[in-house]
Amino acid sequence: MSGFIDKVWQTIADYDMLNGCTAVCTALSGGADSVSLLLALNVLVKERGLAISACHLNHGLRGAESDGDQRFCEELCARLQIQLITKKVNVAELSDKHESVEETARRVRYGFFREALSSSGGNTVLATAHTANDNAETVLINAVRGTGLAGLCGIPPVRGLGEFRVIRPLLGCTRSDVEGFLAENGQGYVTDSTNLSEEYTRNRIRRRVLPKIAEINPSVLQVFGRMCRSLREDNAFLEETAERALAENRTGRGYNALELSKLPAPIRSRAVRRILMEGGIEPSALRINTAAELLKNRSARYNPCKNRFFTIRKGVCFVENIEQHYRRANEKKK
Repeated sequence: MSGFIDKVWQTIADYDMLNGCTAVCTALSGGADSVSLLLALNVLVKERGLAISACHLNHGLRGAESDGDQRFCEELCARLQIQLITKKVNVAELSDKHESVEETARRVRYGFFREALSSSGGNTVLATAHTANDNAETVLINAVRGTGLAGLCGIPPVRGLGEFRVIRPLLGCTRSDVEGFLAENGQGYVTDSTNLSEEYTRNRIRRRVLPKIAEINPSVLQVFGRMCRSLREDNAFLEETAERALAENRTGRGYNALELSKLPAPIRSRAVRRILMEGGIEPSALRINTAAELLKNRSARYNPCKNRFFTIRKGVCFVENIEQHYRRANEKKK
Protein backbone atom coordinates (compact mmCIF):
# COMPACT_ATOMS: atom_id res chain seq x y z
CA MET A 1 0.00 0.00 0.00
CA SER A 2 1.05 3.59 -0.57
CA GLY A 3 1.89 5.94 2.30
CA PHE A 4 -1.37 7.80 1.71
CA ILE A 5 -3.49 4.66 1.93
CA ASP A 6 -1.57 3.66 5.06
CA LYS A 7 -2.50 7.01 6.63
CA VAL A 8 -6.16 6.54 5.73
CA TRP A 9 -6.18 3.07 7.24
CA GLN A 10 -4.50 4.33 10.42
CA THR A 11 -7.30 6.85 10.97
CA ILE A 12 -9.93 4.19 10.28
CA ALA A 13 -8.26 1.86 12.79
CA ASP A 14 -7.70 4.57 15.44
CA TYR A 15 -11.42 5.33 15.59
CA ASP A 16 -12.72 1.83 14.78
CA MET A 17 -14.68 3.35 11.90
CA LEU A 18 -15.69 0.12 10.18
CA ASN A 19 -16.88 -1.65 13.32
CA GLY A 20 -20.07 -3.58 12.64
CA CYS A 21 -20.60 -2.27 9.10
CA THR A 22 -21.09 -4.36 5.98
CA ALA A 23 -20.66 -1.61 3.39
CA VAL A 24 -19.25 1.89 2.89
CA CYS A 25 -20.87 4.61 0.77
CA THR A 26 -18.49 7.43 -0.22
CA ALA A 27 -19.82 10.98 -0.60
CA LEU A 28 -18.30 11.87 -3.98
CA SER A 29 -18.23 15.47 -5.24
CA GLY A 30 -15.56 14.89 -7.87
CA GLY A 31 -13.10 17.15 -6.06
CA ALA A 32 -9.59 16.04 -5.11
CA ASP A 33 -10.45 15.07 -1.54
CA SER A 34 -13.43 12.85 -2.32
CA VAL A 35 -11.73 11.25 -5.34
CA SER A 36 -8.68 10.32 -3.25
CA LEU A 37 -10.98 8.92 -0.55
CA LEU A 38 -12.86 6.77 -3.06
CA LEU A 39 -9.62 5.37 -4.49
CA ALA A 40 -8.23 4.58 -1.04
CA LEU A 41 -11.45 2.97 0.21
CA ASN A 42 -11.75 0.96 -2.99
CA VAL A 43 -8.55 -0.78 -1.89
CA LEU A 44 -9.07 -0.90 1.87
CA VAL A 45 -12.75 -1.84 1.97
CA LYS A 46 -12.53 -4.56 -0.66
CA GLU A 47 -9.53 -6.08 1.12
CA ARG A 48 -11.78 -6.58 4.13
CA GLY A 49 -14.67 -8.10 2.21
CA LEU A 50 -16.97 -5.10 2.53
CA ALA A 51 -19.09 -3.59 -0.24
CA ILE A 52 -18.36 -0.10 -1.55
CA SER A 53 -20.59 2.41 -3.31
CA ALA A 54 -20.66 6.17 -3.87
CA CYS A 55 -23.26 8.93 -3.94
CA HIS A 56 -23.23 12.30 -5.71
CA LEU A 57 -25.62 15.22 -5.26
CA ASN A 58 -25.81 17.76 -8.07
CA HIS A 59 -26.83 20.96 -6.26
CA GLY A 60 -27.60 22.75 -9.53
CA LEU A 61 -25.89 25.91 -8.27
CA ARG A 62 -23.22 26.22 -10.96
CA GLY A 63 -25.14 25.29 -14.11
CA ALA A 64 -23.04 23.45 -16.67
CA GLU A 65 -20.15 23.15 -14.21
CA SER A 66 -22.35 21.20 -11.76
CA ASP A 67 -23.51 18.90 -14.57
CA GLY A 68 -19.87 18.38 -15.57
CA ASP A 69 -19.02 17.34 -12.01
CA GLN A 70 -21.79 14.75 -12.13
CA ARG A 71 -20.55 13.34 -15.46
CA PHE A 72 -17.02 13.10 -14.07
CA CYS A 73 -18.28 11.11 -11.05
CA GLU A 74 -20.34 8.82 -13.28
CA GLU A 75 -17.36 8.11 -15.53
CA LEU A 76 -15.00 7.53 -12.61
CA CYS A 77 -17.35 5.08 -10.88
CA ALA A 78 -18.06 3.28 -14.15
CA ARG A 79 -14.30 2.78 -14.65
CA LEU A 80 -13.85 1.54 -11.07
CA GLN A 81 -17.03 -0.57 -11.32
CA ILE A 82 -18.46 1.10 -8.23
CA GLN A 83 -22.21 1.68 -7.88
CA LEU A 84 -23.04 5.40 -7.91
CA ILE A 85 -26.27 6.91 -6.59
CA THR A 86 -26.99 10.39 -8.04
CA LYS A 87 -29.62 13.05 -7.55
CA LYS A 88 -30.06 16.51 -9.06
CA VAL A 89 -31.81 19.33 -7.20
CA ASN A 90 -32.08 23.08 -7.48
CA VAL A 91 -30.89 24.27 -4.08
CA ALA A 92 -31.52 27.94 -4.90
CA GLU A 93 -35.24 27.22 -5.41
CA LEU A 94 -35.43 25.22 -2.16
CA SER A 95 -33.89 28.01 -0.07
CA ASP A 96 -36.20 30.32 1.88
CA LYS A 97 -35.87 33.54 3.85
CA HIS A 98 -34.92 31.67 7.01
CA GLU A 99 -31.91 29.92 5.44
CA SER A 100 -28.88 30.95 3.46
CA VAL A 101 -28.15 29.02 0.26
CA GLU A 102 -25.23 27.34 2.07
CA GLU A 103 -27.51 26.21 4.93
CA THR A 104 -30.09 24.90 2.47
CA ALA A 105 -27.39 23.05 0.52
CA ARG A 106 -26.17 21.38 3.71
CA ARG A 107 -29.69 20.37 4.76
CA VAL A 108 -30.51 18.97 1.32
CA ARG A 109 -27.13 17.23 1.09
CA TYR A 110 -27.51 15.36 4.38
CA GLY A 111 -31.10 14.47 3.48
CA PHE A 112 -29.76 12.93 0.28
CA PHE A 113 -27.08 11.06 2.23
CA ARG A 114 -29.78 9.46 4.39
CA GLU A 115 -31.68 8.46 1.24
CA ALA A 116 -28.53 6.94 -0.28
CA LEU A 117 -27.72 4.99 2.88
CA SER A 118 -31.28 3.71 3.15
CA SER A 119 -31.22 2.49 -0.45
CA SER A 120 -27.81 0.82 0.04
CA GLY A 121 -29.30 -1.61 2.54
CA GLY A 122 -27.51 -3.49 5.29
CA ASN A 123 -25.35 -1.73 7.85
CA THR A 124 -23.81 0.91 5.58
CA VAL A 125 -21.68 3.81 6.83
CA LEU A 126 -21.18 7.09 4.97
CA ALA A 127 -17.58 8.22 4.37
CA THR A 128 -16.97 11.94 3.79
CA ALA A 129 -13.70 13.46 2.64
CA HIS A 130 -12.91 16.01 5.36
CA THR A 131 -9.13 16.46 5.71
CA ALA A 132 -6.81 17.89 8.36
CA ASN A 133 -7.04 21.21 6.48
CA ASP A 134 -10.84 21.21 6.74
CA ASN A 135 -10.56 20.50 10.46
CA ALA A 136 -8.20 23.43 11.09
CA GLU A 137 -10.39 25.76 9.02
CA THR A 138 -13.49 24.69 10.98
CA VAL A 139 -11.81 25.38 14.34
CA LEU A 140 -10.69 28.83 13.19
CA ILE A 141 -14.13 29.70 11.81
CA ASN A 142 -15.77 28.68 15.09
CA ALA A 143 -13.21 30.60 17.15
CA VAL A 144 -13.65 33.78 15.11
CA ARG A 145 -17.45 33.62 15.37
CA GLY A 146 -17.36 32.80 19.08
CA THR A 147 -17.74 29.27 20.39
CA GLY A 148 -17.61 27.03 23.43
CA LEU A 149 -15.55 23.91 23.95
CA ALA A 150 -17.57 21.87 21.43
CA GLY A 151 -16.73 24.31 18.63
CA LEU A 152 -13.01 23.95 19.33
CA CYS A 153 -13.25 20.15 19.03
CA GLY A 154 -13.28 20.46 15.25
CA ILE A 155 -14.77 17.87 12.90
CA PRO A 156 -15.63 14.61 14.69
CA PRO A 157 -14.02 11.53 13.12
CA VAL A 158 -17.26 9.59 13.67
CA ARG A 159 -20.74 11.03 14.16
CA GLY A 160 -24.35 9.95 13.95
CA LEU A 161 -26.72 10.74 11.10
CA GLY A 162 -30.06 9.58 12.47
CA GLU A 163 -29.81 5.79 12.55
CA PHE A 164 -26.71 5.88 10.36
CA ARG A 165 -23.03 6.63 10.99
CA VAL A 166 -20.70 9.09 9.24
CA ILE A 167 -16.95 8.48 9.17
CA ARG A 168 -14.11 10.84 8.16
CA PRO A 169 -11.11 8.66 7.16
CA LEU A 170 -9.08 11.58 5.71
CA LEU A 171 -8.78 13.60 8.92
CA GLY A 172 -5.22 12.37 9.34
CA CYS A 173 -4.29 13.50 5.80
CA THR A 174 -3.48 16.99 4.54
CA ARG A 175 -4.51 18.55 1.26
CA SER A 176 -0.89 18.16 0.16
CA ASP A 177 -1.11 14.41 0.88
CA VAL A 178 -4.25 14.20 -1.25
CA GLU A 179 -2.79 16.03 -4.23
CA GLY A 180 0.44 14.00 -4.05
CA PHE A 181 -1.48 10.71 -4.03
CA LEU A 182 -3.61 11.70 -7.03
CA ALA A 183 -0.54 12.89 -8.96
CA GLU A 184 1.26 9.61 -8.28
CA ASN A 185 -1.71 7.71 -9.66
CA GLY A 186 -2.36 10.01 -12.62
CA GLN A 187 -5.89 10.59 -11.40
CA GLY A 188 -7.69 13.78 -12.34
CA TYR A 189 -10.44 15.59 -10.45
CA VAL A 190 -12.74 18.57 -10.82
CA THR A 191 -12.37 21.97 -9.18
CA ASP A 192 -15.36 23.84 -7.78
CA SER A 193 -14.93 27.41 -9.03
CA THR A 194 -16.57 28.79 -5.87
CA ASN A 195 -13.61 27.47 -3.85
CA LEU A 196 -11.49 30.16 -5.51
CA SER A 197 -13.74 33.01 -4.38
CA GLU A 198 -12.89 34.87 -1.20
CA GLU A 199 -16.51 35.86 -0.77
CA TYR A 200 -16.86 32.94 1.65
CA THR A 201 -15.34 32.93 5.15
CA ARG A 202 -13.88 29.44 4.80
CA ASN A 203 -12.09 30.36 1.59
CA ARG A 204 -10.55 33.47 3.16
CA ILE A 205 -9.29 31.42 6.10
CA ARG A 206 -7.97 28.74 3.73
CA ARG A 207 -6.21 31.15 1.39
CA ARG A 208 -5.07 33.88 3.80
CA VAL A 209 -5.12 32.89 7.46
CA LEU A 210 -3.85 29.30 7.54
CA PRO A 211 -0.80 30.02 5.36
CA LYS A 212 0.20 32.84 7.77
CA ILE A 213 -0.16 30.54 10.78
CA ALA A 214 1.88 27.90 8.96
CA GLU A 215 4.69 30.44 8.68
CA ILE A 216 4.79 30.51 12.50
CA ASN A 217 4.39 26.73 12.86
CA PRO A 218 4.66 24.54 9.73
CA SER A 219 3.07 21.67 11.70
CA VAL A 220 -0.10 23.66 12.41
CA LEU A 221 -2.45 21.04 10.88
CA GLN A 222 -1.02 18.28 13.05
CA VAL A 223 -1.09 20.57 16.11
CA PHE A 224 -4.78 21.35 15.51
CA GLY A 225 -5.48 17.64 15.08
CA ARG A 226 -3.90 16.75 18.43
CA MET A 227 -5.63 19.65 20.17
CA CYS A 228 -9.03 18.62 18.82
CA ARG A 229 -8.58 15.02 19.89
CA SER A 230 -7.69 16.11 23.43
CA LEU A 231 -10.60 18.56 23.64
CA ARG A 232 -13.05 15.95 22.31
CA GLU A 233 -12.07 13.68 25.20
CA ASP A 234 -12.63 16.51 27.70
CA ASN A 235 -15.95 17.42 26.11
CA ALA A 236 -17.11 13.78 26.08
CA PHE A 237 -16.45 13.55 29.83
CA LEU A 238 -18.50 16.70 30.48
CA GLU A 239 -21.35 15.44 28.27
CA GLU A 240 -21.43 12.08 30.04
CA THR A 241 -21.48 13.84 33.43
CA ALA A 242 -24.40 16.03 32.30
CA GLU A 243 -26.27 12.96 31.05
CA ARG A 244 -25.85 11.27 34.44
CA ALA A 245 -26.99 14.41 36.25
CA LEU A 246 -30.19 14.49 34.21
CA ALA A 247 -30.85 10.80 34.86
CA GLU A 248 -30.40 11.35 38.61
CA ASN A 249 -32.76 14.36 38.64
CA ARG A 250 -35.52 13.03 36.44
CA THR A 251 -38.92 13.55 38.01
CA GLY A 252 -42.40 13.37 36.55
CA ARG A 253 -42.50 14.93 33.11
CA GLY A 254 -39.19 16.74 33.51
CA TYR A 255 -36.26 17.42 35.81
CA ASN A 256 -35.67 18.86 39.29
CA ALA A 257 -34.84 22.45 38.41
CA LEU A 258 -33.33 23.42 41.78
CA GLU A 259 -30.92 20.47 41.77
CA LEU A 260 -29.86 21.26 38.21
CA SER A 261 -29.18 24.87 39.26
CA LYS A 262 -26.63 23.59 41.79
CA LEU A 263 -24.53 21.83 39.14
CA PRO A 264 -21.17 23.33 38.10
CA ALA A 265 -21.68 25.75 35.19
CA PRO A 266 -20.11 23.48 32.48
CA ILE A 267 -22.39 20.60 33.50
CA ARG A 268 -25.46 22.78 34.04
CA SER A 269 -25.24 24.35 30.58
CA ARG A 270 -24.89 20.95 28.93
CA ALA A 271 -27.85 19.58 30.90
CA VAL A 272 -30.01 22.53 29.81
CA ARG A 273 -28.86 22.11 26.22
CA ARG A 274 -30.02 18.49 26.28
CA ILE A 275 -33.41 19.46 27.73
CA LEU A 276 -33.92 22.07 25.00
CA MET A 277 -32.96 19.60 22.29
CA GLU A 278 -35.27 16.93 23.74
CA GLY A 279 -38.09 19.43 23.36
CA GLY A 280 -37.24 20.29 19.77
CA ILE A 281 -35.61 23.65 20.51
CA GLU A 282 -32.43 24.44 18.59
CA PRO A 283 -29.93 25.37 21.32
CA SER A 284 -27.86 28.55 21.23
CA ALA A 285 -25.70 30.25 23.86
CA LEU A 286 -28.44 32.83 24.48
CA ARG A 287 -31.18 30.23 24.85
CA ILE A 288 -29.10 27.97 27.10
CA ASN A 289 -27.99 30.83 29.36
CA THR A 290 -31.51 32.28 29.61
CA ALA A 291 -33.04 28.92 30.55
CA ALA A 292 -30.22 28.13 33.00
CA GLU A 293 -30.78 31.42 34.84
CA LEU A 294 -34.40 30.42 35.52
CA LEU A 295 -33.60 27.11 37.22
CA LYS A 296 -33.67 28.52 40.77
CA ASN A 297 -37.26 29.65 40.29
CA ARG A 298 -40.17 27.55 41.50
CA SER A 299 -42.21 28.71 38.56
CA ALA A 300 -41.10 30.33 35.27
CA ARG A 301 -41.66 30.24 31.53
CA TYR A 302 -39.36 31.18 28.66
CA ASN A 303 -40.39 31.28 24.99
CA PRO A 304 -37.25 30.85 22.86
CA CYS A 305 -39.07 30.01 19.63
CA LYS A 306 -42.58 29.77 18.23
CA ASN A 307 -44.91 27.36 20.04
CA ARG A 308 -42.20 26.00 22.35
CA PHE A 309 -41.64 27.03 25.95
CA PHE A 310 -39.00 26.14 28.52
CA THR A 311 -41.25 25.84 31.56
CA ILE A 312 -40.66 25.42 35.29
CA ARG A 313 -43.76 24.34 37.20
CA LYS A 314 -43.66 23.39 40.89
CA GLY A 315 -39.88 23.10 40.64
CA VAL A 316 -39.93 20.77 37.62
CA CYS A 317 -38.44 22.00 34.34
CA PHE A 318 -39.43 20.73 30.90
CA VAL A 319 -40.23 21.89 27.37
CA GLU A 320 -43.88 22.14 26.38
CA ASN A 321 -45.59 22.94 23.11
CA ILE A 322 -48.23 25.66 23.22
CA GLU A 323 -49.73 26.85 19.94
CA GLN A 324 -49.40 30.61 19.64
CA HIS A 325 -51.80 32.82 17.71
CA TYR A 326 -50.67 36.33 16.88
CA ARG A 327 -53.02 39.26 16.31
CA ARG A 328 -52.16 41.29 13.23
CA ALA A 329 -51.00 44.86 13.96
CA ASN A 330 -53.97 46.37 12.07
CA GLU A 331 -56.51 44.08 13.68
CA LYS A 332 -58.77 45.94 16.12
CA LYS A 333 -59.51 44.55 19.54
CA LYS A 334 -63.10 43.51 20.00
